[in-house]
Amino acid sequence: MEKLNCTVLVVGGGPAGATACRELNRLGINNILLEKDLSFSKPCGGGLMLSAYSEFNIPKSLIKKEVKSIKIVSPKLNKALVDISKYPLTIVNRCEFDAKLRDLAKEGGTEVIEAKAYNIKMEKTPIVLAKSKEKKFEITAKYIIASDGVKSTIRKKLLNQTPSRILTYYSDIKDIKIDSCQFWFGDNISPKHYSWIFPHHNGINIGLASNNKKKIGVYFKNFLNKSGLKLTDKVKGYYIPYWEKGIFFEKNVFFVGDSASMVLPFTYEGIYYAMKSSSLAVKAIAEDDPSLYQKEWERLYLKKFKFLKTVQKLFLRNDYFSEKLVKLYQNPSFQRAVIGYWLGTKAPSSKFGAFWKFLKVILK
Repeated sequence: MEKLNCTVLVVGGGPAGATACRELNRLGINNILLEKDLSFSKPCGGGLMLSAYSEFNIPKSLIKKEVKSIKIVSPKLNKALVDISKYPLTIVNRCEFDAKLRDLAKEGGTEVIEAKAYNIKMEKTPIVLAKSKEKKFEITAKYIIASDGVKSTIRKKLLNQTPSRILTYYSDIKDIKIDSCQFWFGDNISPKHYSWIFPHHNGINIGLASNNKKKIGVYFKNFLNKSGLKLTDKVKGYYIPYWEKGIFFEKNVFFVGDSASMVLPFTYEGIYYAMKSSSLAVKAIAEDDPSLYQKEWERLYLKKFKFLKTVQKLFLRNDYFSEKLVKLYQNPSFQRAVIGYWLGTKAPSSKFGAFWKFLKVILK
């Protein structure tokens, strides 16, 4: 058993964990990064807004593709094309992307350990127990940052709960090129959620999310038939976080990214909010005031998360409302407003006020 001490132990080496370490290094705060599998490639569309590269000092050489439009497809195959050329979405290879962020953290002073955390115990300060193929570790820290994903061991062991989540089916199709991220709606392909066709670093990625585990396979077949695509690889299943209610700090542990279910409703965008949540947690650590983490996150994002959650519940409730949503997206002013809400350049003045504007269009 190797015993280690640090000011902050970061559990999980994805974008949230690696970003936390980089921020800690910048502030001169001693830290260790614990990652169970340094070769892991998370199932993910790999979408990240272009502005994040300058905000988090990420090399743009990691960009595989830039997406400048979004296609919305209704249950009746009506379409709307949304121009996002002013705020492009980039596509990265998650295995390469995550590894590079960890390397940058290591260069900045982080000690990176490949080992799986299997328990946490609370004494005067938290102690995390971990094991690799060769040995076990006992790591004591003043603070823990739990960035260990949708299956968070830290959250399960500490609070006896797991992040809220939803099942997805997905597959990669090679040698196909598309220019837009496509969102498909319909009760027979992904009720109350959406199916997608996204550009990928090596072809396209297709998939859908569903609460119905028994029928998700049927939905996936329906989606293939509707889209006219043919698989070149097997279908896989994976859980992604589903934002319900925020969890921030408990018993000297900060929860960030997927372990806190911090995925933007409606779009399920996660990479940016994972990195942003961890940077906010580090700021609270630097001030030695954990409450600042939740206060700042809610100031920045709570209204947007609630707003998009409400939009999802209304417009994806059935095919009728999904058709109305696509009709709305055909309106340029609506497009600009929604893209502004999504990218944070605008904020809805009132969830109910925005609701009323949408309902007036529907009633017409």
